[in-house]
Amino acid sequence: MLADVLSSAFDSVDLFLRHFPRLMYHTHHNGWMKRHIVMLSVGCTSAVVVFAVGVSRIPSRHQPKHEPLDMTEIEDVVMPLRQAPASFPRGTYRPNIRESEASGAIDLGTFSPGRDLTYVEDERAWWESDNDNGDTECDHTVHYSMRLPLETTIQLVAERGAVLKVQDAYRPHLIHNPKSLHKEGRAVDLTCNNMPLEDLAKICWQAGFDWVFHEKGSRNNGPHIHASVAR
Repeated sequence: MLADVLSSAFDSVDLFLRHFPRLMYHTHHNGWMKRHIVMLSVGCTSAVVVFAVGVSRIPSRHQPKHEPLDMTEIEDVVMPLRQAPASFPRGTYRPNIRESEASGAIDLGTFSPGRDLTYVEDERAWWESDNDNGDTECDHTVHYSMRLPLETTIQLVAERGAVLKVQDAYRPHLIHNPKSLHKEGRAVDLTCNNMPLEDLAKICWQAGFDWVFHEKGSRNNGPHIHASVAR
């Protein structure tokens, strides 16, 4: 673009200079006019050059102003689905209704492990079945409806510098009562390192579980968070 502008400018100057002697012949008796013609020619040439340089510095309309944004550098951001309750004392649950009403009752007649279960892996969490040699169950196995709230809980806990511990998940045999949602992989029992259980209960509620119970625990099972989902 600059080359075209300069070429046009110099063609104009060349045309002027070719007619310059004729102008000078007619004005050789007029020193005032001669001086002004010379000054005019120099001024016009300078103005054309300055204009051409200025135009060359104007950014092209199609030229990007910055490097393209690399979306691979942006980490996923997990947003809580609910506001954290002000408190979540031991022995309370949310919502304040029975689990069968919030998450739905067990229905093994319509449950299919091959169709309804999925596998969750996240190194930021601690999985009981990976650390118990006598455990034949797999705590990574959960119902598809459990995947999102569980992964969200892992993320929110990790953001606070703590480690979620998955103690129980899918349990088809003899571990829980016959009506337990663990038998469909729709319930998990959770504890945590470096975080009070009450804070973990709040996070589970924020993460989208349909029913969250801050359990006091029993002789065979210490305090923990029981969380479940609807199908």
